[in-house]
Amino acid sequence: MKKTLSILLVSLIIFSFASCGEKPQNDLSSETVSIVEYNKLVPEYASKGMIDTVIFPVGASVDEVVEHYNGNGPAVDEHGAHLSSDEEVSDADTSSETISIPELDDEITYDLTIRGLDTGDRIIKMYSYDTRYFYYNASPMSGIAYIAQSIDSFGYMIGHSTYTDVKGTIEAQPVSDKIAEIDDMFFMVEPLVNSKMLSYQYGDYMLNFFFDSNDKLFYTTIYNVHVWTE
Repeated sequence: MKKTLSILLVSLIIFSFASCGEKPQNDLSSETVSIVEYNKLVPEYASKGMIDTVIFPVGASVDEVVEHYNGNGPAVDEHGAHLSSDEEVSDADTSSETISIPELDDEITYDLTIRGLDTGDRIIKMYSYDTRYFYYNASPMSGIAYIAQSIDSFGYMIGHSTYTDVKGTIEAQPVSDKIAEIDDMFFMVEPLVNSKMLSYQYGDYMLNFFFDSNDKLFYTTIYNVHVWTE
């Protein structure tokens, strides 16, 4: 009887040790391992002077941008490429061109060619809802010089994605990581104080992300470093 009990006790001890030895492995398999997944859209578009959710890139023809937003130009897809006649018809119901165009003195301005050519302003702004295009009054033929976008871009969500989200998913190191100055936010009527600014350069283009005092993304901008001097 004692021998049987001894064997049972030894078996229990061995089983206990075996269980303890397996526990770390089980815990490891149940843990969620954080893996940084780089955002491949950023270099793919930024190196071409584009923000993925903006129709036109930096350098686009001012006239073409104006014609598009006034509904006079050829239909283009979300990246500025011209659509064929068949594509225009199939996309007619969802096209932004079906939206009524506000007058020039309305809050949302589409056509600023008159303002741009008849005033002494150095930098001319054209905007459509959440996208703002800028060009130089003295040289409109050089095309769009700066673009600012206040809606979701590159998969990051305005008002939700954080400074850490963006910085942690872009493979390149930022060329600038600072508190934005008023001049950095010239595209806003009322710049936000204590805003963080992350800047990444891809070839000739500088891509910027702006974050409010709560570290939430509120603007994405891009420009050509050889053209934009403001």
